[in-house]
Amino acid sequence: MIAVLRFLFVIPIAFVLACVTAGFAMLWPFMNTEGVAGGDPLFFVEAGLGLLAQTAQVGATALYPWAAFMLVTESLGWRSILLHMAAGVAGGYGALRSVYGDAMPHGSVQTAVIVAGLAFALVYWIVAGRSAGRWRRRERLPQAAPQTGTETVETVPRA
Repeated sequence: MIAVLRFLFVIPIAFVLACVTAGFAMLWPFMNTEGVAGGDPLFFVEAGLGLLAQTAQVGATALYPWAAFMLVTESLGWRSILLHMAAGVAGGYGALRSVYGDAMPHGSVQTAVIVAGLAFALVYWIVAGRSAGRWRRRERLPQAAPQTGTETVETVPRA
């Protein structure tokens, strides 16, 4: 029952939260925050719609690679934060290569995408990744029968 609840609620919520965080990490370096100080009444609406669009883009880009990574880590019980961080960097780099090919964008865009991959991986690990595979039943080694105290143990004196 725990496994069903984990796959129905915890993992999808972790994916959505990770997408929102990665979308924010990609959007924040390029936001012009002068609208807040200037009294722009539509700044927060504009920022919210930008975050929604960026989150949808991250979710659409990361869905299949994340699903494969999630299935592997859940089935094998890999919980390492370093593994998740490496997957985040690889996912960010893979997204850059798949979109831009050999003509990579400016360094600030590259940095934002890699940081977004790291943010995605960290949030997913915090919510769901650190307990990956715990839903599986573990095989226990047979334990020796407890001693009843009727056996005698001989001790050999040392010379």
